[in-house]
Amino acid sequence: MRLETFMNTVTARVQDIAGADASVQLQEVRKNNNVVLHGMTILRKGQNVSPTIYLDSFYEMLEEGMDLEHIVKRILEVYVSGLPKGNVDMEFFKDFQKVRDRIVYRLVNREKNKELLSEVPHVEFLDLAVCFYYSYEHPELGEGMILIYNTHMEMWKTSHRELMRLAEHNTPRLMPVQLSSMDSALKGILDEEALTQLRQMQRETKKYLYVLSNDRRCHGAATVLYPGTLAEAARQLGGSFYILPSSIHEVLLLRDDGQSDGRQLHEMIADINRNQLREEEVLSDYAYRYDVAAGKVMEVL
Repeated sequence: MRLETFMNTVTARVQDIAGADASVQLQEVRKNNNVVLHGMTILRKGQNVSPTIYLDSFYEMLEEGMDLEHIVKRILEVYVSGLPKGNVDMEFFKDFQKVRDRIVYRLVNREKNKELLSEVPHVEFLDLAVCFYYSYEHPELGEGMILIYNTHMEMWKTSHRELMRLAEHNTPRLMPVQLSSMDSALKGILDEEALTQLRQMQRETKKYLYVLSNDRRCHGAATVLYPGTLAEAARQLGGSFYILPSSIHEVLLLRDDGQSDGRQLHEMIADINRNQLREEEVLSDYAYRYDVAAGKVMEVL
């Protein structure tokens, strides 16, 4: 069964179950790096907010042999579990004074997000772009992010400069930085044998990797923008270092010992991006270098 047929079939079945007082709609949702996902919303009369249920993973379940009726049941379970208990008043979002303290930033790849960047305020950073979000904590919706569009900026009568100033203050406060050694970061993920091998490899090569992210390990690559963070990392690493974009969620730091080859670093990052990450998690195929003397990040040629 093709994806389009699957979506139409599932939509019709969910609509039958939800009844005439519900509206079941399909929509394409553009995610990071121009990845398009297929979402379903189920909105009953009297509701003004409904969770978006992404059907792509359910289609994979179908291809793996799961029964269609069971998939429909799972979709409805996701809908019920994500449903707010009541209507959500979003009027506050129109008032800039009520959102300014939770405006934060994230880093994305500039080339891969050209279409998105034409619609949102952003600031260029090397081959990347800094985008802005509202980080909410809501009793009904839980925690999440709302991407700020040009229309929001116009509604608030604010500027890129003001958003950047607020985000530079808010993001480190709401999502504190974490710098840890590679083996410390991977504890609980790798078994002890694998950790021992990693430590041995680092000792033999004398190349010690560190992980820079936030305390949530979510979109933590933006920590390279935190004021003073890279200077403090240089102090801990003992000098200038390379920044390897592991994903949008973290970067790896490698002290510059004068022996690393920029081209090899680029090839390593590109290989990881192709074989170990989902497309929407990729940040960049290129390494960067933080120069202590200059106090800034530079592209590695």
